[in-house]
Amino acid sequence: MSDAAKAALVVNAERARKMTLVSLVLILLLVAINTLIAPTGGRSANVVVWIALSLPLLVVLPGVLRGGLTSYTWLGFISLLYFAQAVSALFSSASRRYDILQLILSIALFFGALFFVRWRARANRIAETL
Repeated sequence: MSDAAKAALVVNAERARKMTLVSLVLILLLVAINTLIAPTGGRSANVVVWIALSLPLLVVLPGVLRGGLTSYTWLGFISLLYFAQAVSALFSSASRRYDILQLILSIALFFGALFFVRWRARANRIAETL
């Protein structure tokens, strides 16, 4: 492959990275709103629940900010936890606006991380062969 193909992969990877970062921040914000500011389902604000729900994303955040492929891979796995939580909440709670938003954001987070790893790994392989 050529330098043009590598450049296209890098541009695509950067777009996926931005989508992943936006989704990550929005999920963290949504978790904070749903557990601390305006809890749904008749629950009261709970810092312990907020920490438990935010911790998996916060653990990989430094690696994600550095652009590490391993961190993005783990972020893809972690996003599936938020997807499962959103799906189960959709079928069990009356208030669905946060759950639908979390479902959409977890899907965006998963695919953003997936495509970032795919395109960045390909660009790295091309760079090694040039």
